[in-house]
Amino acid sequence: MHGIIYLQLKKFLTTVTDTDKVKTIYQDAGVQGKFYDATKHYPDEELVSILNSACKHLNLDREIALNEFGKFMTPGLITTYKGYIKPEWKCLDLLENIENTMHKAVRASNPGAEPPRLVVTRVSPGEVRIDYTSPRKMISLGEGIIAKIAEHFNEGISIVKSTIPNGTRLTVKKQ
Repeated sequence: MHGIIYLQLKKFLTTVTDTDKVKTIYQDAGVQGKFYDATKHYPDEELVSILNSACKHLNLDREIALNEFGKFMTPGLITTYKGYIKPEWKCLDLLENIENTMHKAVRASNPGAEPPRLVVTRVSPGEVRIDYTSPRKMISLGEGIIAKIAEHFNEGISIVKSTIPNGTRLTVKKQ
């Protein structure tokens, strides 16, 4: 997983709890004192361990925590990758092009990065379907990111989650 996600997670945790608790979370996750570089790639298992530890120590539901974390980190992601976002795009346009633009940018800057593979289909001008089959099982992170992207573009959307073979489908509709 891309190092920027690790840095954003630490920032997120410091906004929801105190420094001592964050140290305990990282110690329990077995990564205390580890430095994460935003430009490098790290094992998914480390991020999952940190998330699980945070949920345990902060008494949080994992899916809700992932969703809130997605919302938290989205403004930074939009700023980091703004050069890849066309000025005329809105929420659904960005979602439709996320694999070809932002994930391509992530892979170009860090060939070892493995962002989730998404199959995105523009069903109509007001609807996008995203099929997520990543073994990471972090679709709630994506839901938070999508909600914050819509907020960034000042658009109302609805997100419906359904199960597909080997994954999850998000149907995002403009309201």
